[in-house]
Amino acid sequence: MLSGVNQPWKRQKIMKMRSRSVRVTNRNKKHALNEAFVEKLSSEILRVLKRAKDAEIEVVFLDDKDIRKLNRQFKKEDMATDVLSFRIDREEFGREKFLGEVVISLDTAFRNSKLFGTDAEYEIIRYVIHGMLHLFGYDDQTEKDRSEMWAKQEKLLSELCKRESLSKVLTRR
Repeated sequence: MLSGVNQPWKRQKIMKMRSRSVRVTNRNKKHALNEAFVEKLSSEILRVLKRAKDAEIEVVFLDDKDIRKLNRQFKKEDMATDVLSFRIDREEFGREKFLGEVVISLDTAFRNSKLFGTDAEYEIIRYVIHGMLHLFGYDDQTEKDRSEMWAKQEKLLSELCKRESLSKVLTRR
């Protein structure tokens, strides 16, 4: 038994943690992020994808150096990238609803926002959507698959932008 669970406020907090479908962590020390807001947006993405009840996802934000290490280790590509997705075998991991992790480089998001003339907030949420789509089986290895995935990604981004102001994604310093 967990210590302190008999205290109603702690029990309520534990119950909320268990029902949460997305956990967001920012490990990038250069760029501040409103983790709670990104978590809310990510949960909304799951809802739109009709996966809110059958998936738990972790979204981790890193810098280019750390994502490069992961890309080298798991994809055999020695370069920083924007987003990596790691689908986890639910049975093996022991959490029935846990689907996987999306890892995003905030450094790349900022660099690409300047390169493409977009807002960093849009790049970040685009990467979250892209990573989640990979977890749900979308692929971008062939031109046909890429076209289908990008169409879905941009549709989701557009729907999200109609409902939410993405200006809260970043915590400006």
